[in-house]
Order: sequence, then structure tokens, then C-alpha cells
Amino acid sequence: MSDKYKREIEEILKQAGDIVSPEKRRQPKFSLWRLIWRNITRSLEGKLWSFSPGRIMLIAVVLFLLSMVFGAMRLGIGGSLAWAGLLLFIIGYAMFFIRPKKVEKLWRGQPIDISGETWWDRIRRKLKK
Repeated sequence: MSDKYKREIEEILKQAGDIVSPEKRRQPKFSLWRLIWRNITRSLEGKLWSFSPGRIMLIAVVLFLLSMVFGAMRLGIGGSLAWAGLLLFIIGYAMFFIRPKKVEKLWRGQPIDISGETWWDRIRRKLKK
């Protein structure tokens, strides 16, 4: 597309209010701390006392950090905290694969309710035919 047409299209869109000039666009700032904070808040969402793999793994990371702090202070509980953190991390990682998320089946944006018929009912219906 030639520059003339591009300029005309941009001018029309500016008049309509749908475009912001490239100079005025602001790039979002991504930082490591913002990413970490967003993942921590996501893992803490939901019911307060439920055990999710994310929460268990977060507790494991906290135990690892505490074991480093107590190990640096030459206290005797640093090793046991590290082992507990490792055990919890393995449990949380296994829970991630064991407990599948419930997926809501949709058809054209509407939920499909297929819970009325069990697998046993389907087998009996097929055997009757």
C-alpha cells in the first residue's frame, strides 16, 4: 500500500478517534517483580482454605527461603525446613498432574449440560438397541 493511502487512512482514523499516534503509544512495562507478584496473587485466588498445587508449591518455596535464612543464621532447623520444602514441592507438582481441572464444555458460547446421563446409562441404552 502506498504511503499516500496509509496517511489518508490514519487521518480518517484519527478523526474518528480510533487510533493513537505512534508517538503517544505507551509500551507496557514488564519487570520480573511484577511477573512474580502477579503469579503469587493468582495462586492465592479462590477459597481461602483450599489446597491447590500452586499454593502448595508457593509454601514450598517459602520453606526453602526460610531454610536459607535459618541456615545462614546457623540455627539447626534450616535442614529440616529444606527437606519439608522439597517434599511439599514434589507433592504440589504431583497434584498438578493428578487433579485435572474441570473444563466446562461450550457450544457456540453456551454451556452444554450433559451430566444427566452416566456412562452406565449409555452402555445400557446401546445394549437395548
